[in-house]
Amino acid sequence: MERVLSRPMRGLYTKRKRPLQRELKSVEMSAGERIGFAEGLSRIAKDRPDVHFCAITVCKTNVNPAFRAHPNGLYNYMAKLLLLDIMGDHETVCFIPDARSLKTEFKHAMHDYLRTELAVRGAATRLQTTPWESRDCLPLQFTDVLAGIVWAHHEFGNSEPYRISRDVIRQRTLFFPRAASC
Repeated sequence: MERVLSRPMRGLYTKRKRPLQRELKSVEMSAGERIGFAEGLSRIAKDRPDVHFCAITVCKTNVNPAFRAHPNGLYNYMAKLLLLDIMGDHETVCFIPDARSLKTEFKHAMHDYLRTELAVRGAATRLQTTPWESRDCLPLQFTDVLAGIVWAHHEFGNSEPYRISRDVIRQRTLFFPRAASC
């Protein structure tokens, strides 16, 4: 699975003649590179039905005070909503969050929370959580680009990369008002 996500990122580095040691962030990509990436998402989804692209976006202005007081709780809750059904369908899951997204004092909290929620559902899934630095992990960089495409759509309106890839991204929103945008 990792090769499927690494290949498009490796291709971007090769086209730019950029060494893998210099991490390419989503915000550094050109519009053409984002469009090419979005087209690649559609090809991967067609060729590999076992690969799922999922995203969850929160409208932070509408987050309730309890989550505002404990933002790590919101992050865990969003991960649960996005991933638990998928994780529960598998015997073993290797979950690789970006190490920078986990505060040191909470680095085991998400793992414990997801493992508990899987148990509540009766899933026998064995969860292995290994935070990695995105600079060392092309699949995490792939995820960053995918997230950047979804973020740009919600932040700036419907963009071309999102339009191309929206049919293959399982998109979920949280705390969004019905008629307005955030």
